[in-house]
Amino acid sequence: MDRITTRLADMMITEDGKVIEVHYREGLDLDVEGLMEVQLRRCELTTERCAMIGFFQAGTLSDLEVMKVDYFGLTNANEQLTALAIVTEDDLGASMSSIYYTYHPQTFPTRIFRSGDEARAWVKEVMA
Repeated sequence: MDRITTRLADMMITEDGKVIEVHYREGLDLDVEGLMEVQLRRCELTTERCAMIGFFQAGTLSDLEVMKVDYFGLTNANEQLTALAIVTEDDLGASMSSIYYTYHPQTFPTRIFRSGDEARAWVKEVMA
């Protein structure tokens, strides 16, 4: 399977199975259940070690409740993921992401970007 659609996002495997891209849909408020669904279904794309890039639309990262859960720690992310890039279109999303990873540090490197191209380049660099 190369693509999965969840309630909040479209997920796909790219870079010859080395990167999972998660594209959160515009106009949807992210919630705990929806974000956990993405993490739980990640393994349907691949069980191999890989990187992940999350693309967040402006205004989707605004609910403080989503900040309370370590989605990666509750799944096998620390065994599967080698890097995580977050691409967000707005200052609020960047701030929320920065705060989230301060409170929920991961064993793999994480970085926040405004550009998908920059995020993809960084992931390739980390994977090399």
